[in-house]
Amino acid sequence: METVLTIRNLSKHYGRIKAVDDLSLEVKRGNIFGILGPNGSGKTTTLGMILDVINPTNGDYLWFGEKPDKNVRKKIGAILEHPIFYPYLTAVQNLKIVCDIKEVSYDRIPEVIDQVGLDERKDTKYTTFSLGMKQRLAIASALLCDPIVMLLDEPTNGLDPQGIAEIRELIVEIANSGKTILLASHLLDEVQKVCTHFAVLRRGKLIHTGLVDDVSKGDRMIEVKAKVDNLQEVLEKSGMSSKVKRELDKYIMTMQGDYSSEDVNQYLFENNITASHLLLKTRSLEQQFLEILADKEGGNG
Repeated sequence: METVLTIRNLSKHYGRIKAVDDLSLEVKRGNIFGILGPNGSGKTTTLGMILDVINPTNGDYLWFGEKPDKNVRKKIGAILEHPIFYPYLTAVQNLKIVCDIKEVSYDRIPEVIDQVGLDERKDTKYTTFSLGMKQRLAIASALLCDPIVMLLDEPTNGLDPQGIAEIRELIVEIANSGKTILLASHLLDEVQKVCTHFAVLRRGKLIHTGLVDDVSKGDRMIEVKAKVDNLQEVLEKSGMSSKVKRELDKYIMTMQGDYSSEDVNQYLFENNITASHLLLKTRSLEQQFLEILADKEGGNG
């Protein structure tokens, strides 16, 4: 698979502050790659450097195996922080200005307007747009040059739940059209629902990278509730779990082998116990994120 972006030992220091510290990453064509981390972790600084907006202190990066130049940058569409449009111009008028700057034909405007779902508001002034519509117009402007790669910095920031869901759906649609997406976010749920790959930054350093699909692998846990006093003892004797832990009114079994919730239910039935609640749980990205941070803190200690 073609490597779209290669980052090699990239750093940005502001005096003694290391905004990005010796970062190396690869993004392959077709990935939806999430850069995940709390505010101040170096996400926006990283995007700024690979867009040639911020000069790195050390290290370098390649786009499509090449040093970045004007022609290479034409393959990249980006929304970095807050996009700026003229408030009293319409969506189409604003996009025409962007076309002039990017040296792109106006013929692209109807296509991108339709792609982001703004066709009915294309002749409406920008000042009347909701936050979600403004973000859609920003995405449309980034799509004008028909880029191979899209860079999105906190694309759902400040949106209401419906706006967040709509932008996420739009990002997936854009990715399905064949574009590679690099997305910076502090929202775990956003990365888990949208991305194929993710990297975790903390204080400018890369502390983990991997597949989003791998997040749910590993420990399987089953929640059990039943109206019996010795439920923990019965579950521990099952031989199906490595650990049984009480949480409020339920017990959490950490499963071993290939035992399933059906096996647990059958076992309880054979012991004359009827489960009132039985739920298989897998790890969320939030749990893995916290585990990664805890492991790193432990390593630093």
